[in-house]
Amino acid sequence: MEEEAPLPTPPQDSGSAPEPQPEGAAADEVAAMFDLSKKKKKKKKKKKDDDEQGDDAPSAASSGSKCTYTYDELLERINDILHDKNPELSEKRRQTIKPPQMMRIGTRKTVWTNFQEICKSMKRNPEHVFQFVVSELGTEGSIDGKQQLVLRGRLYPKYIESLLRKYIVEYVTCQMCRAANTTLTRDQVSRLFFVHCQDCGSSRCVAQIRAGFHAQTRAERRALRK
Repeated sequence: MEEEAPLPTPPQDSGSAPEPQPEGAAADEVAAMFDLSKKKKKKKKKKKDDDEQGDDAPSAASSGSKCTYTYDELLERINDILHDKNPELSEKRRQTIKPPQMMRIGTRKTVWTNFQEICKSMKRNPEHVFQFVVSELGTEGSIDGKQQLVLRGRLYPKYIESLLRKYIVEYVTCQMCRAANTTLTRDQVSRLFFVHCQDCGSSRCVAQIRAGFHAQTRAERRALRK
């Protein structure tokens, strides 16, 4: 008699039905959702390529390829470049100037005692500041041996302070970044004065000092009559 083949044993019931497997497009979506290895590698490689290219990004943009940088990323890159090339921007200090100290000499003269100190804090030539003050006041003056400014007339500290503020706005402060870290130079060819900012690198031409109102004295009136 021929031996009968053993019947296949049925699978044991684990108590729960087998999970249905998605088919077609649904299967692809599920695979893409859970299999992130390929997607991560591509993103990491793209980030690495961006870091290696560095400054080659503008050339890629000019060749017609799409830019992948966001606005925040571009802004961060610009700030990093500016701070790398100009480290003094992050160490910006506020400059303070002492108020002018005035002292009367008799009844006709006034001395600006800390004139030299204020000129040094502004980084300006005392002769240029002297010409501005004398022309704006319309009076006469001189710098004595102690580098103090002697002016004719009764002058109050508040008036000199407002005059000093006007000089700072016109010949010291940068109009671009509002910084006081500037220098004043004169062009040898055009004989014009230029204010150069040490923080942002901008420069501007400033107006020459013009004589203000000048009251004639008795001696000047007598000279004109003659």
